[in-house]
Amino acid sequence: MKFRADRAEFADAATWALRTVGARATLPALSGVRLEVTGDRLVLSSTDLEIASELSIPVSAEQEGVALVPGRLLGDVVRSLPPAGVTAEADADRLRLVCGRARFDLRLMPAEDFPPLPAPSESASTAVMKAEEFIRTVAQVARAASADDARPVLTGVSLEATSGSLTAAATDSYRLAVRTVPWEQGTEMTALVPRRAMVEAQRAADTLGSEVRIVLEATQVTFLFSDRRLTTRLIEGKFPDFRQLLPGSHDRNLDVDRAELLEVVKRVAVVGGENTSSVTPVTLHLSADTVRVTAGSGEVGQAEESLPGVLEGEDLQIAFNPRYLTDGLDVSLTERVRLEFRDELKPAVIRPITAEADSADATGATATADFLYLLMPVRL
Repeated sequence: MKFRADRAEFADAATWALRTVGARATLPALSGVRLEVTGDRLVLSSTDLEIASELSIPVSAEQEGVALVPGRLLGDVVRSLPPAGVTAEADADRLRLVCGRARFDLRLMPAEDFPPLPAPSESASTAVMKAEEFIRTVAQVARAASADDARPVLTGVSLEATSGSLTAAATDSYRLAVRTVPWEQGTEMTALVPRRAMVEAQRAADTLGSEVRIVLEATQVTFLFSDRRLTTRLIEGKFPDFRQLLPGSHDRNLDVDRAELLEVVKRVAVVGGENTSSVTPVTLHLSADTVRVTAGSGEVGQAEESLPGVLEGEDLQIAFNPRYLTDGLDVSLTERVRLEFRDELKPAVIRPITAEADSADATGATATADFLYLLMPVRL
């Protein structure tokens, strides 16, 4: 194998492939990045058996071939390359890289040990999303997924596709995020995708822009970009019926500036930080035109701050885990948000507010229907 590549393209491709290298792989070959020169393209592949990635870049090829390079070593090398073209040549057990005056001689791994990567079926239906919609969906929903592997079904993002829309949902049993978006050239399917795979696909979409093609199949989902492919196994098990968790009605609405409430909660929550053995809740004291936020105790310290807000309904005092509350405010993204409550023990719902006029709302503000963030209160 012998080729010449642009330094920036080669380094970017190697860095992206390294994100799905098996960090603690029991099979040594999973810790490597597979390089294959075919025609005038260099294909880089990696997998940890949960997520597999593949991408190609143009090269000036002199000899086709395959090489399996230790991933960590390749990453260290590409980060240190000088600004010059890269020439690579591989024989049976060595890869020689030349970049400017720098020369690297890397010992290869047995390429035949690298497992075949999953690929989408040619007959599978492919749906298309605009990159910005996909990025926003993952950003708003994936954060609510659980990090506890004891309940695998909660570590993923549920995708429910119909012919015209895609609903993404995630929950860790303490909060729930749901977003529904238009689904171009859609297919009807449900899938439970690992959160990590969704985030990796989001990063690719953010880098490459344009559109994301999504292939949902019975056991895997593939995200296709211009020159990149990311395939992941689906999580086995049934995702909770999250629609049963959504309140059918609410007795109180609070309209408030999102960024201001977010900053106030962060400031007040400082007194319940590292000095305590457990998370100290923040309490919202809601009245007709004021939101007073308090936290802490006499033993550690106390804090409070007020900000304006418009409450419809009776006064309320309700407490939340500050991280869950700030996460919900952070991903809502609009200038103002609406918080919906029933009482101090029932789940609250955060919805972004758009500036579109609503004849039923004298303020001209209306809660958007495509995203909501539900969180459980803390019993005081």
